[in-house]
Amino acid sequence: SKVGECLGMPAAELMTAQDDCGVPTCYLPLRQMALLYARLASSDFIEIERVVRAMVHHPDLVAGEGRFDTELMRLTQGELVSKSGAEGIQCVGRMGEAQGLAIKVQDGAQRAKYAVAIHLLRQVGWISPAIAEDLSEQFSALSDTKRLEVSGELKIL
Repeated sequence: SKVGECLGMPAAELMTAQDDCGVPTCYLPLRQMALLYARLASSDFIEIERVVRAMVHHPDLVAGEGRFDTELMRLTQGELVSKSGAEGIQCVGRMGEAQGLAIKVQDGAQRAKYAVAIHLLRQVGWISPAIAEDLSEQFSALSDTKRLEVSGELKIL
């Protein structure tokens, strides 16, 4: 019901399912995901603000050590709230600014969603070049065990 309230729609209209981490989630178009994260980061809903503050102050409890969401929230020191979802979903909200970003990688690839997220966050000025470089080294670099053959492309549309 709080999700519906944040989006200004009746809770009965929300379709829900379980995400890959076992949490009930709502089926939403990207525009509504971005709007939801903008509202989550805006402090307009006190009950939700408590959850979001807990996320940014304890990012290791959101995704675990060494995971993208944890590192992004840790490196930005509470300025961004971030949560990955199944099948290439990544959502980020800018705390206190009522701004949200939602990404969907069509094939569901994690490597692609992290590369896109880092690029977009840098382009909109939500992260510094140093943070972008740190995140890229951790989440966008090819491992030594992979062959360097072009088998597709990664681009921002």
